Amino acid sequence: MDKFLDLFRGSVNPTVRVEKRFSALRLLIAVAIALFIAFLLMCTVSENPGKDFVTLLVGPLTSKSRTISIFNKLIPLLFTGTAVCLVFSCGQITTACEGAFYFGAVAATVVAVIPGIPAFLHIPLCLLVAAIAGAVIVMIPTWFNVRYGVLTIVVALLVTNVFVFLGQYLVANPLRDPTAGFEASYPFAESAVIPTIGIRHIHLGLIIGLVLVILGYYLLYHTPFGVEIRTVGNNQKFSQYSGINISRTAIVTSLLAGGMAAMGGATEILANYPRFVFTGTTNHGWNGIVIAVLCKNNPKFVPVAAFFLAYLSAAADALNAASKIPPEIINIIQPIIIIFVAATQLLSFWEHRAIVKASEKMLKEEK
Repeated sequence: MDKFLDLFRGSVNPTVRVEKRFSALRLLIAVAIALFIAFLLMCTVSENPGKDFVTLLVGPLTSKSRTISIFNKLIPLLFTGTAVCLVFSCGQITTACEGAFYFGAVAATVVAVIPGIPAFLHIPLCLLVAAIAGAVIVMIPTWFNVRYGVLTIVVALLVTNVFVFLGQYLVANPLRDPTAGFEASYPFAESAVIPTIGIRHIHLGLIIGLVLVILGYYLLYHTPFGVEIRTVGNNQKFSQYSGINISRTAIVTSLLAGGMAAMGGATEILANYPRFVFTGTTNHGWNGIVIAVLCKNNPKFVPVAAFFLAYLSAAADALNAASKIPPEIINIIQPIIIIFVAATQLLSFWEHRAIVKASEKMLKEEK
């Protein structure tokens, strides 16, 4: 019984415990270095860098509206973060979730502008159409990869551009409202607007996103198909030897991920805008990649990573409102954090020593 409990707690494998500890330490170091560089940059452009740095740290918490904005910025990241975790776990390095997010919003708009659809069907129908469109977009690069050996990321970049231009064409022509005064779609039907959940300005997309995070985690770590996904991502030769259908696994995973990302685009546009107004990609798919790197492709940590990025974005807005410092400073902080989190050799000497000591201690206890 004790051995079983040890296995459940993970104490039987000291390597895993040490790796988790050092991963967290690398993240803290990355954040500290990024904030330090941000402070140095503030010193070059700000008359009061100390005050501005405090605004960067606690600005989003200084008012109710700014705090609410954190959660509104977080919601779309739940969708794209989980989607990227799935495809990256399967070994498909793709940027197509950016295109799926954008075109998912376009596909939802096609349905949302149709009047007369019952309210209880309109929103699910919008999400379904968006999910189908996004699934196809993310699946295309994967299909070319498993069928013809083309690099997934190359096709993903091309496919994203194709569907962004296609979306812009649809909005500028058949969906365009000539009375709007600017390039935008017809207004959404009232029955297609995603409602709030009782908290001012926080919409139902938060619940939908959290449900998808849970489903994504359960799929990856508590189902046989999830084992196949992670096995294909870790070692394709072993997967092939084990009898796993690599092509099927990769394509199905991409379909699921594309559907998730596109549903994020649909909820974002239907909850926050009266009509389609995006002029191009929104970078939510790219931020999904950032989240997947921070989470090590584990959807369980997506809400935390998404909150972190949303907090940084809200802090940039607060900083821009309170000083002359541009919000682009956050665009400097994010890549620095990613570089150090992805640097697996950082602290590797001390990590190896800790693993050896933990293993020796476990062997002594067993004797």
